[in-house]
Parts: sequence; structure tokens; C-alpha cells
Amino acid sequence: MSNNSKTTFGHLLKMWRKKAALSQQQLAFAAGTTPRHLSFIETGRSRPGRSIVLRLGQALDLSIRNQNALLVAAGFTPRFPERDLRDERTQPYLRAVESILAQHEPNPGAAFNSLGCIVLVNRPFRTMFPDCLKLSPEQSVDVFFSPGPYRDRMENWAEVAWAWIDRQQHEVARTNNVELARLVERAMDHLREVERPESSQDSPDVIGPRFRVGDQVIRTFFTVMKFESALEITLSELRIELLFPLDDTAVEFFQALDYS
Repeated sequence: MSNNSKTTFGHLLKMWRKKAALSQQQLAFAAGTTPRHLSFIETGRSRPGRSIVLRLGQALDLSIRNQNALLVAAGFTPRFPERDLRDERTQPYLRAVESILAQHEPNPGAAFNSLGCIVLVNRPFRTMFPDCLKLSPEQSVDVFFSPGPYRDRMENWAEVAWAWIDRQQHEVARTNNVELARLVERAMDHLREVERPESSQDSPDVIGPRFRVGDQVIRTFFTVMKFESALEITLSELRIELLFPLDDTAVEFFQALDYS
């Protein structure tokens, strides 16, 4: 491990510790080491072993992608693999996601990657958002946040848009994902003149899109599923969102939706 590597690792570790609002003593205790040893690691006076790097990453509750980055900064090879979703080794998990989406019909469902891009959809979702799989991350943001059909058809667009911003800003703070941070900033550019709606006693328990279709309002909410214990990066970052009807009008709308 070169001196430069020691410095890079120490700075990275200190950044994550500060983000977690932990003292050296608190992090050392959580990672099973001493404050003195941790101080030496952060300043580059001591070279960390692979085991302590992993324990520090876990104690900081880092994503496995960021745990890999911590290992690389310390001069080690990554611990967690990153595969394409269609890789042979991820096929059982891919089939599970496809099964969940299919069984969710006639209600819409989709799977998103770490940048919020749609990677898998079921037939109702594709019917409602026909071009969703063709969009780049930047195009996805522009289509949703710019004035246009997607924005116009959603009665509570501002509420949903600001909820997306809050969720993604939290994710940026948690993961330090630079690409996602750029997308959030891009979305914020569209929201400069859009006030954040205030919640009230009449606000729903769960924020969900309300779509205007003709003279009807289709009220929905969604739930999220994740591979919580995944040790592979692509699966760990996959987010499955399932849209549900909130009332009988929405139930009837999705049941009548022609997605053949």
C-alpha cells in the first residue's frame, strides 16, 4: 500500500465517518478496534488489513458498492461482484422479479436501478408508460419533470415530484452516488418555480400518483421491494415498485386496461 493509497483511504474513511456523525471512538467500538488504531488508519500512519476495512464499512452501514470502493482505496480487490441483470448467475433472481411483476397484473409494476431508470416492467406499466424502457437517465428525468403529457396527466404531480426529490437526496447522502446527484440537480432545475405542497389533515397516509383519465381520477399508492441481504451489487440496488389502486374506481380502471 503506497503512501498515496494510505492518504486516499484515510480521507475516504474520515468522509464516511463524518457523514455518519460518528466519533472515532464510536466507530472504533462498532468496528471492533481501538480509537488509537482508527486514528492511525485515518492519518495514514497505519495500514489497515482487509478484515478491518470490511468491518469499518459494515459499521458505517455502507452499501456494498461503497464497501468495494473502500477496499480498493485501501489497496485490496473488491469483495462484492457486479453482474449484468441478465447474467446466468442472476437468472434465479431475475425470474423472481419477473414473476412478481407478472403476478401483480392488472396493476402496474416496474423495477428500477440505482439511478431510477426502469429496467423491467409488466404489461400494465408498459401500456401506461409506453416509452419508459427506451429513456436514458437524463431523459427519464426530463420527461417526468418537464411540462408535457406525463406531468399533465398526474393531478398531484408536484407532490409526487417533491417526494422523489426527497427520496433521492436521501439516497445521495447515503451512497455518495455522483451520477444520481447530477440527476437530482437536473430535476431540481425543473422545480425552481414549483412550490412544495403542504401536507394537511386530508393528505393520504401514503403519497401516490393520482392520474387524470378523462373525467376520472385514478388514485393509487405504491410499495417497494428490495433484495435486502444481496451480496451482489446490481441486485442490491434493484428497487421493485408495485402500484396499487386506492379505491374502487382505480380497481375498475386497471381491470379494464387493455394491455394485450
